[in-house]
Amino acid sequence: MVGLFPWPALDSRTVHLPEAASTNSEAMRLAGEGASSGTWVIADRQTGGRGRSGRMWVSPPGNLYATLVIREVFPLENAAQLALVSGVALHAAVSAAIGTAKSDRLELKWPNDILLGRRKLGGILVETSVSGRDQGALAVIGIGLNLAHHPDLPGRPATDLSAHGASIAPLNLLSFLDECMQEWFSKWAFGVGFAGVRQAWLQRSLPPGAGLTVHSGQVTLTGAFAGLAPDGALLIADGSGILQTVTFGDVALAQ
Repeated sequence: MVGLFPWPALDSRTVHLPEAASTNSEAMRLAGEGASSGTWVIADRQTGGRGRSGRMWVSPPGNLYATLVIREVFPLENAAQLALVSGVALHAAVSAAIGTAKSDRLELKWPNDILLGRRKLGGILVETSVSGRDQGALAVIGIGLNLAHHPDLPGRPATDLSAHGASIAPLNLLSFLDECMQEWFSKWAFGVGFAGVRQAWLQRSLPPGAGLTVHSGQVTLTGAFAGLAPDGALLIADGSGILQTVTFGDVALAQ
């Protein structure tokens, strides 16, 4: 990623909106109009925020709703690694913002969630648009983080930082996040440094043996977390101890 980092001052790259339907949609629109890598779109609230699998992302004021624009993701197949790189950066940013004493229960859950005390604190939504192989892929990386509020959804326990005695404003958290994203995207180097990112992700993940259930299409798999494959796919040990490789699915902690 020679030449991309460091980016200019954060203020010059940030589009701050009082309201947006979705920061991802707004970032993709701006990127299509020529917004450069490193552009952030942050909104005080979203009216149509979304998570993976088309779920609605509840978006009251006080939480972080921000999307980063990244251009020229080569090779294109490495775009699938973006959620893991971003997860490591998000974990590092939250840890730096609230201090080690409050962050020792932070964990990453494949492929795109950050947990605090085994409850969802935030998530990552990566969306890509490919205009031609010679031009590479345009990616927008949405980050939703519960700072002051969290939803109460049946079967999906969530939390927020304020519930753990940590108070931080969205723009202040964004400053930490921007610095950590630059650091980890530089280390990732479009996939050349993914082995180091994978190791860092595993150091911050749920522990081996944690029970998981994966819903992928019509198939449901329950087993124990067994790490990541070299390419970043999820490894689960089934009831017989046989490793299963998961490249896509909705992953939940086993009840």
